[in-house]
Amino acid sequence: MSIFTKDNTWQLGKRDALLQPFYAEKAKNGRFVFADKGNLAEILQKEMAVDTIMQGEGNRVIAIEEKIVRWPGYEYTAYTLELMSCTNPGYEKKGWMHYAKCNILLYCFEQEDGSIMAHAIPFRPLQEWFLSHCQVYTSTVTTQINHTECKIVPIADVWANVKGCKKFTMPIREEHF
Repeated sequence: MSIFTKDNTWQLGKRDALLQPFYAEKAKNGRFVFADKGNLAEILQKEMAVDTIMQGEGNRVIAIEEKIVRWPGYEYTAYTLELMSCTNPGYEKKGWMHYAKCNILLYCFEQEDGSIMAHAIPFRPLQEWFLSHCQVYTSTVTTQINHTECKIVPIADVWANVKGCKKFTMPIREEHF
């Protein structure tokens, strides 16, 4: 099993266990859809960076991009935001911070007890601020085949410059054991 497949399986398990009840509570009449499979799901994920669609008040569609990261043994202090999904010469492709059409980036940090601390960040303001300031942040480039470039952006910087950020805790529930 590849590292990507292993991580994706873990992430989907966390999403189903912890985000599903959260979305059911927050969405109008509990209406939401995970964009996992099918032609439309592929377009939503690969071209728009949308993982979940939630219904809001007035039948408003709320598109959400989810990032769920494992507990590293310490509290996270930064987000990893993708600038280039491929940096290989001749195959360069901009990352989701350029092309995403989501309304909210839901950046979820697993906690030591297995719960999730989720940061709901209004995406368009984040995108505008990030793209005009990303040059000041440290880059990382993965060793995977695409050599993805990300910027490490302190949480404090995002919260100071992007209005409307919110924090939610999604606890482990008895039924998860």
